[in-house]
Amino acid sequence: MSALFASLVFAATMVIRLPSPTGGYVNLGDCFVLLSGWLLGPWYGAAAAGIGSMLTDLLAGYTYYVPATLIIKAVDAMVAALIFRAMERKRGALLISGIAGELIMIAGYFGFTALLLGKGFGALLSVPGDLVQGVTGIMIGIILMKLFENSNTMKKLMK
Repeated sequence: MSALFASLVFAATMVIRLPSPTGGYVNLGDCFVLLSGWLLGPWYGAAAAGIGSMLTDLLAGYTYYVPATLIIKAVDAMVAALIFRAMERKRGALLISGIAGELIMIAGYFGFTALLLGKGFGALLSVPGDLVQGVTGIMIGIILMKLFENSNTMKKLMK
């Protein structure tokens, strides 16, 4: 299932990309990053999210982002999974855990771009695009999760 979700993360990130004025792109991969965490749990979900996202950067020519993406997306999914489980999948757990995960994504890419790529406060230019990507990922992720909750296969995964 981790390999399947890594493929879904990769496909959603690679195929649906909207160029950003800051040189990157906004994509729909984050909904599958969150789904990976929610459905597969913190470890397998982190692996799927990190590997699927990292492969996209590797194959799309953003090689300098590969290590950061692997870590940022893995932690994104892991945090979302841990919070979702800690809240015992109660009402609001998807939203709160999704927000926490996507804040990790936004802060992670800001920090990487500002400090390690040396852009300093210029990295703030990527925050609006990351916010759009995060909010979209949360909304679509929650919708897909609600659809999957009624699936027998997904019920087995969510035990």
